[in-house]
Amino acid sequence: MLEGKVRRVSLLIFVLLLSACSQTQPQVSKEVKKKVTITSHLRPTVLEVKEPKEQICLTKLSLSSKQSSTQEENWVPLKVEDEIEWNAKELLGHKYVWGATGPVNYDCSGFTRKIFADVGIHLPRVSRDQSTKGQLVSFNELKKGDLVFFATKRRHPNRVTHVGIYLGNGNFIHASSGVKQIVIFNFNQKEYYKKHFLWGRRVIRDNSHVASAI
Repeated sequence: MLEGKVRRVSLLIFVLLLSACSQTQPQVSKEVKKKVTITSHLRPTVLEVKEPKEQICLTKLSLSSKQSSTQEENWVPLKVEDEIEWNAKELLGHKYVWGATGPVNYDCSGFTRKIFADVGIHLPRVSRDQSTKGQLVSFNELKKGDLVFFATKRRHPNRVTHVGIYLGNGNFIHASSGVKQIVIFNFNQKEYYKKHFLWGRRVIRDNSHVASAI
């Protein structure tokens, strides 16, 4: 009887130990799995940190491309006459020197020749020859970008001796021998130039860089 009880107790202890071992092993394997899982996710985790940065950059790029495309859609080409006005005003204050063609000093026809050459329109050297190029326009027909010609010598009241560029609203820009520099005058404020005005010449065709006036 006693031996039978001892055997049963021993058997029970053996079963308990066996079941304890079987329960411990899966836990170990799970822990290992977790470690493996964590270890295997170390690199992906680093990559996941980098991915948002890359996505932000791409977003910025896409935004900038959208903005640039929007700007291109809203971009309006600069008209030739506006470019002429811009370039001419850049030289305001430069000294007038007879016979000078730049880049620092200019006479009247050297100034007009340089400004129109910058937009691809090539004029003769002297004002008298420039006054024969392009379309003839009267005072009331003047538009921005037209050449304006004057007779400033008393002995030759009909001979071209001076040239400027019309800017609109009665204003014109020229290298003035009287003021000794490049200035803007208004016909209504300078009656002398209105009185000695001969004609205008339009060498811009269809608002484009085509009118080679040679």
